Amino acid sequence: MKDNKKSDLSKFTFKRMLASITNRFWIKLLCLLMSFILFLFVRYQKEYTKDYITKVEIKNIPSRLLIANRIPENIIITLKGFKDNVYELPTELRTYIDLTNASIGSNMYDVYLAGDIDYSKMNITVNPNKIPIVLDDLAYKTVPIIVSTNGVVSFGLEVDNIIVNPSNTIISGPKTLISSIDEVKTYNVDLTDKYLDYSTISRINLPTNIKSDVSRVNVNVIFNKDVDKIEFNNIAINIDNLNSKFNVNSDKAFVINRLVLEANKTLLTNISIDDIILSIDLKDMTNNGIYSNVSVEANIPVHTKLVEIEPSFFDVEITKREISNDN
Repeated sequence: MKDNKKSDLSKFTFKRMLASITNRFWIKLLCLLMSFILFLFVRYQKEYTKDYITKVEIKNIPSRLLIANRIPENIIITLKGFKDNVYELPTELRTYIDLTNASIGSNMYDVYLAGDIDYSKMNITVNPNKIPIVLDDLAYKTVPIIVSTNGVVSFGLEVDNIIVNPSNTIISGPKTLISSIDEVKTYNVDLTDKYLDYSTISRINLPTNIKSDVSRVNVNVIFNKDVDKIEFNNIAINIDNLNSKFNVNSDKAFVINRLVLEANKTLLTNISIDDIILSIDLKDMTNNGIYSNVSVEANIPVHTKLVEIEPSFFDVEITKREISNDN
């Protein structure tokens, strides 16, 4: 009798539990579904994405072979994970391509991640993940060096000749590229505002994947100047920077007897004596006495060349200025 009561009680309890579960079942199921969706939303809101930009390293290039094409400069690596795993993200990433056993010709090669890093909790994307590489035989060739110029030459001058030293170079690189190169050029030499002869040093502008045994050259630009000379006489000299405590002891003014300039013929007619400023700088003369062979400084038009100046130096006597005492 007691066993029957226990059985009835168990059935009653089970029915109550079942009724509790099935009561408003769809509402409860909907709440559960919404809770799950909310969990997913919060979880994926914490997703972390980081891009790395790196250059690919080419490893194990077979001997006597060279890369003949341009390799993409940047590889973009995208890592995705959750913010609670952010501490696992590396500060930088490196990539490489392994050319072990590669052969002449064009092939696609996989881009690999370098280093021992556990990426199991992150989604990794490498772009591009394959790169075409063209391999060719190593070749050498001697070619001339050509000087590239830009800018407008001043004062209507024309370039008569350009001398480059050394005049040629030995280049090396993939055979297909080397065979198509008959010369190499320098970076542009700017001739703007240049006059008379001009010298500079310029770097060689080499094509991609080509090397040269010369990196810099000396460049001499010679203009077709069609020059002539002009002479000026009896030009007064300015005395500059004389200490106020001193006087220049001289019975006559300092004068240049003869000054000769050289310039393009078309410019000579526009040059006058007013374009020439001559001076003696006395800033270093701080004591009484005679200073010998003090040079004359000549400020002349920029497009001219000083050929002769006579005299080119003077002896200067410095005396202490007398101070009058007025009572």
